[in-house]
Amino acid sequence: MKKNNSFAVFTLPALFSLLLLAACQKERVPSTVDEANTLSSDKRGPVTRAWRDSFDTWYQFVPDIAGGWTPPNPAPAWYPGGGDGNATHMGNASTYFNQYASFGPTGLTTSAAPVTMFFAAQLASFNVPSNVSSIVFDDKGNSVWFRSAGTQAIPVSPTRVNFTGTNNIVGGTGKFDGATGQVTINGYFNPQDPQDASFWQNGWIRY
Repeated sequence: MKKNNSFAVFTLPALFSLLLLAACQKERVPSTVDEANTLSSDKRGPVTRAWRDSFDTWYQFVPDIAGGWTPPNPAPAWYPGGGDGNATHMGNASTYFNQYASFGPTGLTTSAAPVTMFFAAQLASFNVPSNVSSIVFDDKGNSVWFRSAGTQAIPVSPTRVNFTGTNNIVGGTGKFDGATGQVTINGYFNPQDPQDASFWQNGWIRY
């Protein structure tokens, strides 16, 4: 008696189609590059990492005459400057900063002042907002923006003044776009030589 194979003929293609449909439902393939990037970004999300940097710097003394400066006082005045060094997640890096110095109950202190007040031309490509008082950047378009929460000066000798304080990370560019975080800043400057200064920061960054 001849066997009827019609069941196998029609069932195997149907079974294959069902398996293919199930596989497609399990893993949706993005239809566009933008959709793929969005899905990848959603899966990764921001990550918190350690932040460390160190810079040899120079500074300028810009007295606030309208604010009551009289010689030979170190304040009230702005202290803008810059330098080169290294930063985690960047490698070789550069920095610009600005701070406003004044006398308080604990002595000489500094507060945030816009870094673009003196370095707008140098930082034009980074579109730095006015709440940023210092920036660390590389030559690939990456930058991290800081806003000073205040520093305290600690005189050591006629040629050395140490300082310590806190900086908040308030954004950035490139891979640091939208970055947040906080660092402790330490450093020193020589009141008699504006080319003799340095600072280093330790803390965390989330991007």
